[in-house]
Amino acid sequence: MTSLPTFPDPEKIKQTLAKAHRNCQEIELAGIQLEEVIVKLEQENLTRRKQQLRKLLQQSQ
Repeated sequence: MTSLPTFPDPEKIKQTLAKAHRNCQEIELAGIQLEEVIVKLEQENLTRRKQQLRKLLQQSQ
């Protein structure tokens, strides 16, 4: 005899989807925050390199 598949409770499906959606939003936020840190570090590196080059150029004059 073939057993019929059981379907999860609709409320459980709703809760699981809501939790998954929230997790996706949290991951997206973490990604944005990481991008901000990377941009800040890149800007600091550019500023530091610019200062080094200016100093070298002034010394060679």
